[in-house]
Amino acid sequence: MKKRVLMFGGIVVGALVQLFLPAWPIFGGIKPPVLAAFALYYALHRSPRGMWIAVFWAALLHDGLDLGGFGPALIAFPIIGTLAHRVRLEIFVDGAVTQMIFGALGGMLAMLIAIVIYTVSGQRPFHLGFAFLRVVGSGVLGMATLPLVSLAMNKLESILPKRRGYGWQ
Repeated sequence: MKKRVLMFGGIVVGALVQLFLPAWPIFGGIKPPVLAAFALYYALHRSPRGMWIAVFWAALLHDGLDLGGFGPALIAFPIIGTLAHRVRLEIFVDGAVTQMIFGALGGMLAMLIAIVIYTVSGQRPFHLGFAFLRVVGSGVLGMATLPLVSLAMNKLESILPKRRGYGWQ
């Protein structure tokens, strides 16, 4: 229960951080994918049930805070989470290089899906150079974001008290 409360609190704080961080004009005006990093962190570190809870709340908050309609994160985050959760036993999930690679791929995939959905629905115009800049920028920012989110959540979870006994002891 404590880990679920910490998960939800971390995702809410991550949403606020993503909301208040400035956009990077050099990368096409995108913000660091903090909520995608939370979805990836829980996909790499938790059971399928915990991963789906984190992915749902992160996607819901991401789409709620984005200027477009609902949909891109609700499609992208489950795909990212499922793919990461499937390979988590074959990789070293706490390695910095692994987290940077997964952060970059997760950020790029989320941005690519958002660009496709916004273009198909007619909410935003499509420009190839601008889309490429946003996808690459999202990968660079995701590469920096996931290790920071992972470090913060590992530190917070290590503070939680451990359960000493079971039952009526």
